[in-house]
Amino acid sequence: MAMMPARKRPVGWWSCWSIVILLAGCGGPPKKVDLLDLEHPDPAVRIRAIKWAGENQLMEAVPLLVDRLQEQDASVRFYAIISLKRITGTDHGYDYKADAAARAEAVARWRQALRLRADREKR
Repeated sequence: MAMMPARKRPVGWWSCWSIVILLAGCGGPPKKVDLLDLEHPDPAVRIRAIKWAGENQLMEAVPLLVDRLQEQDASVRFYAIISLKRITGTDHGYDYKADAAARAEAVARWRQALRLRADREKR
C-alpha cells in the first residue's frame, strides 16, 4: 500500500500566526483618563472615566458623577451610581432604571447632600 505524502505547511505559516497572536495583545499603552472625560461626548469614554473615578474613589469627581445620573444613556447612569456608591457609601435612593421623574427626585437629594457637605467644609 502506497503512503500518501504528508501535507506540508509553509514554514512561515506558524511564524505568521505567532506574530498575529502576539500583536493582538499589544494594543499600546492604555489611554490616560482624567476628570474631563466625565463630560466627553462619547458615552464609552464617559463610562471609562466613571469607572476610573469609582475605582480610585475620587471625591472630587462626585459632582460630575451626580450630573451623569441624568444621562439619557442607561449604561452611563448605571456606572455613575455604582461609582458614587463606591465613593460615598450611599445611593440616596437613586435607581438608574427608574422613570425620569423618580431619577430627578433622587438627583435633587444628591445635590442637596453635596450642598450640605460644601457648607460643612466652609465652616
